[in-house]
Amino acid sequence: MASHVFALLIGIDDYKSGRIWNLEACAHDAQRMKQWLMQDLQVPKENIALLLNQEATKRRIEDTFMSHLVNNSAIAKGDALIVYFAGHGSTLPAPPDWCEGNLGRVAGISDRSLFAMLAELSLIKGDNITLILDCCFPKAQLGSSTRDRRFVRYTPTSKATPEDLFLGLWRGALGRRFRGEFGFFQDDCQSHVLLAACRPGEKALEWKEGGKFTSELLTVKDALPLHQMKVSELSEHLAKGLTHMQQHPVCIGQRKDRVFLDGVPFVADASLVPVNGEKDRLRLEMGAMHGVVEGTEFSVHDHNRFGSINPSLDSFRVYEVHPTWSLARRKSMSKPGGRGSWARITRWNSHTPFRVYVKRTCTSLLRHIFGRNKNSEAELDGIPVKEGLNIVQVETSAKADMSVGVHTRDVRVQNLDHLVPPTAHPLIRIEKDRSRSGVILSEAARFHMHLHRTNPAKPFHESLGMEIFRVDPHTKRRVGPNLLVDGTAAISHSEGARYAVVLHNHSDTDLWPYLAYMDSNGVDIQLLYHPQPSYPMPPLRKRSSLDIGCTGSGIPPLNFPFPEHQQQESAFLKLFVSTSYTSMGLLEQSSSAYSRPPTPVPPPTPTMESKDQPQNWDTALACVVMRRARAKS
Repeated sequence: MASHVFALLIGIDDYKSGRIWNLEACAHDAQRMKQWLMQDLQVPKENIALLLNQEATKRRIEDTFMSHLVNNSAIAKGDALIVYFAGHGSTLPAPPDWCEGNLGRVAGISDRSLFAMLAELSLIKGDNITLILDCCFPKAQLGSSTRDRRFVRYTPTSKATPEDLFLGLWRGALGRRFRGEFGFFQDDCQSHVLLAACRPGEKALEWKEGGKFTSELLTVKDALPLHQMKVSELSEHLAKGLTHMQQHPVCIGQRKDRVFLDGVPFVADASLVPVNGEKDRLRLEMGAMHGVVEGTEFSVHDHNRFGSINPSLDSFRVYEVHPTWSLARRKSMSKPGGRGSWARITRWNSHTPFRVYVKRTCTSLLRHIFGRNKNSEAELDGIPVKEGLNIVQVETSAKADMSVGVHTRDVRVQNLDHLVPPTAHPLIRIEKDRSRSGVILSEAARFHMHLHRTNPAKPFHESLGMEIFRVDPHTKRRVGPNLLVDGTAAISHSEGARYAVVLHNHSDTDLWPYLAYMDSNGVDIQLLYHPQPSYPMPPLRKRSSLDIGCTGSGIPPLNFPFPEHQQQESAFLKLFVSTSYTSMGLLEQSSSAYSRPPTPVPPPTPTMESKDQPQNWDTALACVVMRRARAKS
């Protein structure tokens, strides 16, 4: 998972010493690396430490290395760790007794220090460590003119003496053997893999838009599937893009032939589901239970991994819908298409309208006056709208499911759905950037679609029941009465409170249950319970019940998310049931740090069932209103 990726990113353009010339794009490169980790690999912001320019002192780098990586309790052994540096490399003759042989040359935070730091880190957190250096250590001295040295990430060392290196030596390096003649390029390194901008003796170049090596890395990740690429192969692809500049990236280390980052961030994407069949007609492992209707469109792809380039190979449109699967044909028979094994919904064709009221603000007034985007059918007051989600604008808030106000610095949304209690409509502020505000309406529309979706036939509606109980966090046993009364649970929530849900099946049919927590104060959906496809029997047996979150259930007590800044939280527990197994992982969506699925959701797998086997599905809904309990005086 991407939450198991941690990074220390360093970029230095501005140097205090007058004898060291400044660079132009190192800080920008570090920021671009952070953007890639957060947007493509979905690494949480708190997992990334970024040090730029004056922040990146030797002391600060060492302290952050210890606090953010070595002593970080959130990092488990085997998590993917990245240390990235863009700035000047430098060399200095090694003092006597510095290493095995006195031919080595060392740099700022010296090679000996850094290797000791990484060895210490690998001992505690494992050897899934990637060191990325966009700097260089050329053999020949650079010319004295600004033109000769301006775009090279190297500076000679003039003030420091070889003996000064011992004063700045990492404490863990004392007594540790070091082959100094190879500097940072130790080919037998076991603690980490090195991905360097160039060979020893070559120059690492930059322009205003970024370092050539970092720019090529960010280009390759958009062109090639990283989830199946060895680090050594990645280095070879980078070298192809920089050969004309006489800059040859290298990869060194005993683990260089394993997949980049050991594949940790490239987890299965639940929004991609299996398809199979003939080239022009496919069976999609999604159906009415998932929200698929006739006219739903999807693209087909080669794989189902997060963070790895996965272009659309062809497009299909559904023409026949069943409870957990559907049939589709190619949208265009005349155009050539590719064959993929995984599908992503591109147009839901939802029949349920999602009504949005746009508040008049100064920003929206200026947009109207100057005509900005007024002719765009894909935007609503400047916010992108995805087709196929049936988003319609209404004139008053009384008719709306959500109100939206676009302000100068943020977008403010409020859930007005009639299912939400009238006292539970807080205003949510979203930072105004297209990466976040650009998807808020689509996420809200999907939330609304999943919340209101039911089976019109209601085959199990009278046979399903839910109960909610508090759970003692120590004994994991239920305490107190059922909190769910007439479809609503009014809870006085205290810090650390845990809960259990009991599902009841009064029908004569065994069922597969899927329990989702839907935060109505936002657009988050997380699955609290999802059965494994390997279960020999449906977990919710006929005329029986299923405990989720208490002793004997095998599932930890449930933690209902409750943001610290809120005094009240409203949410829904939505139960989906089916007569045959299906994956419901595509329901999940997260817009906040509070959404952390407590149980792993198995990735979708192709079904082996006959399409003629009878199927059915249904839903049940409960409302949860939590108010923060007053602290005892």
